[in-house]
Amino acid sequence: MPVVQLPQISMSKLILQVRTNDNLLDLLAKSESPVWVISDDKVQQITPIQVVNFAGIQMIEGVFDRNSSYRKDGRLIVKFLDGHIINCSIQFDGQNPVRYIQEN
Repeated sequence: MPVVQLPQISMSKLILQVRTNDNLLDLLAKSESPVWVISDDKVQQITPIQVVNFAGIQMIEGVFDRNSSYRKDGRLIVKFLDGHIINCSIQFDGQNPVRYIQEN
């Protein structure tokens, strides 16, 4: 019987991390973080999301809700599930409030 090799499936995940001035409790209540410039090819790869407050000391962690997220004026309204706020220590370098973190 011939051996069939299946393609390897990458188990890495792409974390979307955004920095916001918005109140995290308000975003958590709506389960969304509005209007980010995110390319369509990245949308298909994102799994978890992190919405970091501007000071970088707290963030919402959640699961990206691809099916409920939608575009408004070309920008993505990021919807998420299972969100919760945690303390953190994250610094953003530069002006770009959107980062992608590849995790294995």
